[in-house]
Amino acid sequence: MKKRLVPTFNLAFEDPLELTGFLIWQTTNLWQRRMKEKLDPIGLTHVQFLLLNSIATLNKTADRPISQMDVANHAHCDKMMASKVLRLLEERHLVMRKPHQLDTRSKSLLITTKGMELLQKATPVLLEMEAQFFKSLKSKEKSVAKRLRKLINTNNKSEADAPSGEMGED
Repeated sequence: MKKRLVPTFNLAFEDPLELTGFLIWQTTNLWQRRMKEKLDPIGLTHVQFLLLNSIATLNKTADRPISQMDVANHAHCDKMMASKVLRLLEERHLVMRKPHQLDTRSKSLLITTKGMELLQKATPVLLEMEAQFFKSLKSKEKSVAKRLRKLINTNNKSEADAPSGEMGED
């Protein structure tokens, strides 16, 4: 009789593919790889694209100067990561940072002509990749997106409502 290398115990699941979280993680990793394949030749990462797009969108619609915080909030991304990426975009002359008219601690952000040209080049590539990637969902794509937004909103609300130390802390 062979000796077991691992003691016998009950598993909550046999296959990670039974777990929704694992499937979301796998989907996200695959989606990120495909996005990278498409945007690398243009010279942008997906985060750079999102931040450029946010700056362009906010500058088009806002009635005041756009701050780094505005861009991070619009893109729903980490503020420190946004700061680093925006600094890189500024170094590449895709974004200009000028003193903010209303808040001396902030900079107002503008997309440069070079940044806008790159954004316009990348947008159809990104949209085509999205269409191809989610093609198998066909008519259900809007429903899936709606459910994912609900999941995100519910969990963000739960995290915000939790007393300090209960969620997200080790």
